[in-house]
Amino acid sequence: MINRYVAIKPCLNHIAYDSKDADQLPATPVLGILQFTFHSGVNVSEPSQLASVLWRKSLTFVSTIPGFQRLYWAPVDHASPCQQIIVLMQWDSGRGWKLFQSSLGFSMMLGYIESISNRCIQLALPAYLFDFDSVLGLVSIQFSAMLSTTQVGKKPGFKTKWETTFAPYVNSATAEFELIYCCGEWLEADKFVDDRFFVALLFWKPDIQVRDQRRLREAIVHNLENHIAELVEDATNVVSVYTHKLNQVSSETFSLQLPGLLPVAVHFETNHPVFQTPVKPEYNVDEFTLSRGKDRLHLESMIQARQTPPERIAGGPAGSWCPMGIISQHHLPQRQGYSSTADMEMISFRAQIENPQIESLFEGLRRKLWELGDCLEGSQQQRQEIRAQLQQPIQEFSNGCGDAIQDISRRGIIGPSRFFGFRPNMEITIFDHSFEYAFSNYLTATHQQQFDQGLFSPWSALIPQGQGWITDYHSLSDQSEQIKTDQFIAFFSCQKEGAREEWYHDFAQRAQTEYDLLGHIFDWLRTLSKRITIQQLVVQKEDPWMTADRLEKANRPPPPLPPSIFDIPWANQLKKGHT
Repeated sequence: MINRYVAIKPCLNHIAYDSKDADQLPATPVLGILQFTFHSGVNVSEPSQLASVLWRKSLTFVSTIPGFQRLYWAPVDHASPCQQIIVLMQWDSGRGWKLFQSSLGFSMMLGYIESISNRCIQLALPAYLFDFDSVLGLVSIQFSAMLSTTQVGKKPGFKTKWETTFAPYVNSATAEFELIYCCGEWLEADKFVDDRFFVALLFWKPDIQVRDQRRLREAIVHNLENHIAELVEDATNVVSVYTHKLNQVSSETFSLQLPGLLPVAVHFETNHPVFQTPVKPEYNVDEFTLSRGKDRLHLESMIQARQTPPERIAGGPAGSWCPMGIISQHHLPQRQGYSSTADMEMISFRAQIENPQIESLFEGLRRKLWELGDCLEGSQQQRQEIRAQLQQPIQEFSNGCGDAIQDISRRGIIGPSRFFGFRPNMEITIFDHSFEYAFSNYLTATHQQQFDQGLFSPWSALIPQGQGWITDYHSLSDQSEQIKTDQFIAFFSCQKEGAREEWYHDFAQRAQTEYDLLGHIFDWLRTLSKRITIQQLVVQKEDPWMTADRLEKANRPPPPLPPSIFDIPWANQLKKGHT
């Protein structure tokens, strides 16, 4: 599960975005500055990548947050296998910045992000910048926390010198100078004891003659350093980067189109009732639905299910998301750890119901697997040897059934959580090519938000029983057991008849108007998955011989304790010799 409680969070005027004092955030414009570093191979500018689809969905969502005005983003111009993206977001006030940090934000990019910086400054970029194509130069000047605020803030005309030094070069009508606009401001600190940063933003015309323009830029920056040398000599670090041409999003592009996206039905298949619902990335949180971090509609559904007589079969889905404010340079949510070997084996096949031959052969297979199961409590090496032996009885069963069965497969499940066993009424959901961050939010939707009563209760509609990655053994005759891990599987049980259908109906209906709470969960999973399949299980009763064998083993007397060294014959003889 994603940890939503972190010690250090983004601040504005030393007020955290989720602080009780957040209503005192300044009414002045705020510019958010985010820098993403993605894992090697990820390219959000490449439309064919799923990361690019999620990136554009995130941009669309952010553009609908109240207080949003404009957004600029571009990859950093550097030679590295890891793509870096800089994002500038203009908010009309501290309230808009707070709503962004509290919202879903760019959290659907989790899993692709290697590192991130989530900072801001109190600054308003001029609206006319949106009329120009430009590239961004960003200069960061770092000062030690040991240098007092007075020493830094009262450097003779620091900010004025910065702006006046560039003023002669800011001339969009003159071809000789390619600087469109420049500005700078002190970076907001997230901690009281923190290094201070002055951030300068330089908007240049896109490169036409790259070499000549870079020489001009270098000359300008060098000229700047000469003018503010007195301050720069106190700096502990000066870093500058340039981007490619900036992409732009404004509040007027509320219904931002996502060019290059295929309709869901073209590349996605499902028989799951929830994942067929169309949704739109749009901010739509309201104080009625979400109160003090709790989903009020979910809480009301739990009350209705517990009434006498009940108004519902069970509680409805509980909406939640990973807020952008916990994704920062201070904290990056991590995926759950997984073992390197399968924790459970799953054998499946299709066959005609009530076929006596298959039933007899299948019981024989169960007996052989049951006998092998006695050996799984040994050492790790013994367990591996037993797993290797599983292949033979499965192959014998397959050969005996012949064409009477289809699609027989054996798959292992590598899971972060212990499997809690089978229940009479269960379902299996398989997500092809999904990953854990998205599924974590789906799992959270099954929890009840009455924390004093635990995550689940008799009024819970769905109860997770286990989940993990599937390792597919490609062929029953392949003894090398080459593993391909590309499916995620989840087991759920349902205690009340009709509760599953009621829960899915509520989820699908609410998701269409509540993207933050529920809609993003299956939009995220659906984007990442080629296929999502659901199968309902009617779990058969345990074989009588299994029950008898289990009882007989439970009633066996414990094995005798190994003899003490003093009970060994030669030790007794030594004791007699000393008497």
